[in-house]
Amino acid sequence: MTLMNPSAAQQFDYRWAPVHRINKVKVPKTLWPWLVTHDSLTAKLQSLGTLTVHVIEDAWGAPTARERKCLKLRPREAARIRTVLLKVDGKAVIYARSIIPAKSLRGHWRQVKHLKDKPLGGYLFQHRALTRSAIEITQLPRSMFPNQQSALWARRSVFHQFGPGILVNEAFFDDINHLKPLFGFL
Repeated sequence: MTLMNPSAAQQFDYRWAPVHRINKVKVPKTLWPWLVTHDSLTAKLQSLGTLTVHVIEDAWGAPTARERKCLKLRPREAARIRTVLLKVDGKAVIYARSIIPAKSLRGHWRQVKHLKDKPLGGYLFQHRALTRSAIEITQLPRSMFPNQQSALWARRSVFHQFGPGILVNEAFFDDINHLKPLFGFL
């Protein structure tokens, strides 16, 4: 069971840096490829075992100041906040918090609010017109997930197709390092 500090976990309001500004030596060698890949994490996880999505929250809410700034949202603009745990063979490997502005729920993205226990990444990567911002990385405080051995590394990026896009934050739990190496250069 993955325990998290709910008030800290909701925030994700930390300093983020572009990949090229991160000291790669500080990041576990097996984690670096997960942080920097532009491919679908959902597809990679599905190739390693049975992927399940445990929905923690999927409702209208208030993004943090940094999330609003990243998406260029005004203070009171409506956004759907989706927080989930991605599990492979029953082990939680990623905590994800996605910010989906109301203005982005157009076209086929209108279906995003009906995903329930289906992965957002699997849905987004189905569409060819999708573009993605540069990936940013941060190390989250250990207090955010007290039952993890160390502070977690996380990444975020914005997927663009409609409106201001969808901001996806992903924190990687220690158990991801126990999955079979997926990347050829590990």
